[in-house]
Amino acid sequence: MSLQPYWIFSQRWADGGFWHDKIREKDIPTTMHFNNWGFAQDFDYELVPDADYLRRYGKHPGERLVVLTGASVVLSVGATSDENTISAQLQRHLNEKSGGVRYRVINIAMGSWLAYQEFVAISLFAMPLNPDWIVTFDGINDASAPCLFGSGAVNPMEWPKLLYLTYGGTGISSPLLGTLARHSALVRLMSGLRPDEAAGGLRKPADADHLMVDNTETDWQFSVRLDNVTTGVEDKQVSFYLNAERDILSLFNRANIMLTTQPLYDDNPAAPSYRAAVGPTGGADPAAVELELDKYMEAHKNDPCAPRAKLDDARLRGYFMARSATRLAALVDAAQQADRTRRIIYRNAEGALPYEDKLRRKFFVDYVHFTDLGHSRVAEFLAENIIASDRGVPFDFASFARHSQEIAAAAP
Repeated sequence: MSLQPYWIFSQRWADGGFWHDKIREKDIPTTMHFNNWGFAQDFDYELVPDADYLRRYGKHPGERLVVLTGASVVLSVGATSDENTISAQLQRHLNEKSGGVRYRVINIAMGSWLAYQEFVAISLFAMPLNPDWIVTFDGINDASAPCLFGSGAVNPMEWPKLLYLTYGGTGISSPLLGTLARHSALVRLMSGLRPDEAAGGLRKPADADHLMVDNTETDWQFSVRLDNVTTGVEDKQVSFYLNAERDILSLFNRANIMLTTQPLYDDNPAAPSYRAAVGPTGGADPAAVELELDKYMEAHKNDPCAPRAKLDDARLRGYFMARSATRLAALVDAAQQADRTRRIIYRNAEGALPYEDKLRRKFFVDYVHFTDLGHSRVAEFLAENIIASDRGVPFDFASFARHSQEIAAAAP
């Protein structure tokens, strides 16, 4: 990660390399390229665009410009090439289905971002381009950062580690180095550790009482955490997430907006009726989902967010995804009722892919990121919703879901 003004950090990806497919336990070669800030886009973004920049990259006469934002899923972790990113696939599907209208898609997404970082980035990079559509595709990082990764509500990913380093921490997070530092002057010189470091190798600064070091954490990246955070923090994060989406609606007050909830590979154990409620047939009562979520939070709101080893990742993420989905749908409904001058729509992509595991896994490389097939299918879901909205006709969700089943059945 590279520290950045305003949006906190970007990720500096090398062109080409590998993604890891956790479902099949193999590496996926990729030839993807990234621009000056690390976005999956074929031109460099400018914070202060001049007339030539706007002429080249702003909305052109006769085209409809779509800005797609999100985190690593929209960045397209898992894609094997630039042509297979979700944004490139979205542009392809839009132009194939448009009947002559020309669409162009710009990708403003970054791995590990929360929705509010997305809002800041598109305010800087998208506003000058005068887009016709803003599409958000997110939720998972807002779900994971507060409790699972120990950042607390409203804070970006790895905020505790940034505070820790600011307060004078070493940033070393290896028990082995901690042991070596007690026995080797050379290691102490090279690492900055002191011989009396904690067993985990991390020095907690004296003026950082709100930080803790979780030596039970299996992912050392998140071993520095905020102290005394409980599962109840997810409710505050839902509100913060909705504020970010609301601010997007307000800032881009002349563009059409599609706010979405991204799909996860696994079922939702916090709300077992969630998938039926948000699927193409709407077979479950959304009120039943809310009741399941209420019961889950009432039982777990005081559970500590550390040590991570005792947290139920799937339930925590599932809680946030379901709770934010129901409230985001209500937010969009109210916004469209209040503003009939443009199209404001909400779509939940969970039911766009088959629920049966042997079929669903063909679209995923892990619990949230997609294969090339997944990028294409989700991009087509977004494209069909945009085109249906532009034409003023309903989107046929049931037909789309059936076709996803057929595509998965035919895929190797």
